[in-house]
Amino acid sequence: MIGSIEDYSWEAIFHYIKNIPLSDPALGRSKLLYDAVDSKTASGWSLKSLQMNSLTTDNTFLFVIQRADIIKKAIQLGVPSLNLQSSPVQLGTAIIQHWNEKIHSSQTAQNVINSYEGILLKNREGNEYVYCEYPLNPLDPNVFSWAWAIDKKTGEVGAGLQGSIAGKTQLVWYKNQKQLFRSRTIPAAAIRLKIERTRLTIDRYVETIFAALQTQTNTQDFVP
Repeated sequence: MIGSIEDYSWEAIFHYIKNIPLSDPALGRSKLLYDAVDSKTASGWSLKSLQMNSLTTDNTFLFVIQRADIIKKAIQLGVPSLNLQSSPVQLGTAIIQHWNEKIHSSQTAQNVINSYEGILLKNREGNEYVYCEYPLNPLDPNVFSWAWAIDKKTGEVGAGLQGSIAGKTQLVWYKNQKQLFRSRTIPAAAIRLKIERTRLTIDRYVETIFAALQTQTNTQDFVP
């Protein structure tokens, strides 16, 4: 194995395990939410892969779920006066609305009823993996409290707007990059897998790729 399981390799493995068709990435990547859709069960998964220092149960992690330029889309969101000086609650409500609209529009476009996040976590060495799956449903803006993070070094208001439920951070929106992060916790029911990394030689790697192409196309066009 060269590298590790991530990005398109992770998506390909997921589709193989679920026995669902995988679109050709050379034809372009969809901006819709679900990376994998099982049309038979109307199930969709938003897939992510992340590296973590610790894969212990109950550890929390943050990952990007959306680029949310809510200021640019203020009129579209129905709050034309929204700006960075707006109250944290106003900004947070717009953030959740923006995210919920993404879920609703993707569910409609991709015919998804059962909505999930499928996240593959890996350690730094790339020999231990944890698969976590969570329901992915619209958020209730009424249960969130919002506040700007405080820079621990300067004591000044930071760049991240934090959305919390019962004192626990669930969402973080960074005003500079306009990226929205979500917090998740590794559940006890997560699927764990350890593998032995084997590095292929260059010759073996190229021969394997050519052999696979030759078998799939059933021609003699690909000769190592």
